[in-house]
Amino acid sequence: MRTRTNPGSPRRGFGLVELLVIIAIIAILLALLIPAVQKVREAATRTQSTNNLKQIGLAMHSFHDVYKRLPFNGSDTMVGKVKYTKNAQAEKVTSGSWGFQVLTFIDQAPLFNKPSSDAGVPVYMCPGRGRPSIEFRKGGGGAWSDYFLNNYINNPVKAETPDNGDTKRSLVGFNDGVSNTVFVGHGNIDLADYKSDSNVAFCSTILTGGTTGTIRAGKNGAANPGGASIQRDSNQAPTLGSWGGPIPARRPHGDGRRGRANVPVWHAKSQWFPDAERQRNSLSAGFMNLPLAA
Repeated sequence: MRTRTNPGSPRRGFGLVELLVIIAIIAILLALLIPAVQKVREAATRTQSTNNLKQIGLAMHSFHDVYKRLPFNGSDTMVGKVKYTKNAQAEKVTSGSWGFQVLTFIDQAPLFNKPSSDAGVPVYMCPGRGRPSIEFRKGGGGAWSDYFLNNYINNPVKAETPDNGDTKRSLVGFNDGVSNTVFVGHGNIDLADYKSDSNVAFCSTILTGGTTGTIRAGKNGAANPGGASIQRDSNQAPTLGSWGGPIPARRPHGDGRRGRANVPVWHAKSQWFPDAERQRNSLSAGFMNLPLAA
């Protein structure tokens, strides 16, 4: 007599071995997928940041074409018969920081014509940091920037002084050429400051000129230049000379702590420079000239 299996009886489930195999396969797939996603995100961040700095570089050119000089960090100093002011004033290119002075050339004329502490500037924000675009604590100070001016441009002798008077530097004054001369770029900041809603160390509102929060520079002036470095954002406090950003250096044997700085050189072509361990900074005639990365 034959015994028939009941078709309604439940089938045998996965055994322990099969379950472990499936878990191992999923883990391997995740191990392959996560780095790929991170690389895609980093590539997108680099592309967006490069586009931001290209726009800023073109704005610098346009400013120079109109005013026959370069923007500077802002000051209360009288130059000739012109009174400059650190605080941004409506429609005044002699007020505020460099970031305020070039607003009309990056499609931000409303903010230039009527300064407001409630408006941010998307072009000035690095997508890799995801920071708020304005300071809104304590009444709000307005827009700030993840990109900083090379203060050697305006006054190479006193580059570490943030509120030097306007020397009205023009492109003609670069006797060693401008194609490799950095004007603005990523400035290193503390990782803990990403979520801050108030001015942080070496990063403050563009509506107030003459501060260390909108520039980067080396130390000791043209006579003994130095102190500039390029490093990835970390939990270490930034310095006046620390360039860099959130994007890691692409190295086969890197440990992820090294970084790259994105800066537009004067032909408006944005370049990435390696970190401090490989960079070869040279300061010619007091201007920061970083060799183009290979």
